[in-house]
Amino acid sequence: MSRTPRPQVEADLRKVATLCLEKRGENLVALDVRPLVDYMDFLLVVTGRSSRQTRAIADWIIQKMKREGHVPLSRSGMDIGSWICLDYVDFVVHIFDPETREHYDLELLWGDAERFDLAIDESKIEVDDIQPIEPENTLVTSEHELEDASADDNA
Repeated sequence: MSRTPRPQVEADLRKVATLCLEKRGENLVALDVRPLVDYMDFLLVVTGRSSRQTRAIADWIIQKMKREGHVPLSRSGMDIGSWICLDYVDFVVHIFDPETREHYDLELLWGDAERFDLAIDESKIEVDDIQPIEPENTLVTSEHELEDASADDNA
């Protein structure tokens, strides 16, 4: 049931892992499922800190891989962003927010799969410089601030 290793698949997997890191994806785990199933070679699991970040990671992967002639066979979860799945046939990318990753625990589910060493030199990755966004409306944190806010509204 095991498929022959294909260097191009491994190179594409590493490329996608690098793209995840460029958008500050965390806790990347690649699982080699070739000995277990015949419909894919690898799973790549990555965490984004929020649904906005998981969607940014997925969009970045789709955009960059399309330039190289690779489009996912299917993609799901882009609307909500807690779990996004990109199926590139030979490997499937799962992008989770932290809570959803912990809940589904794909690493445990695929516990018989060996981890695949991505061998990425993270010091050479150009990480996207994400600046925090200041909220337009700040939350009132004390009764005094509530009174001040109410007085401003009535003025």
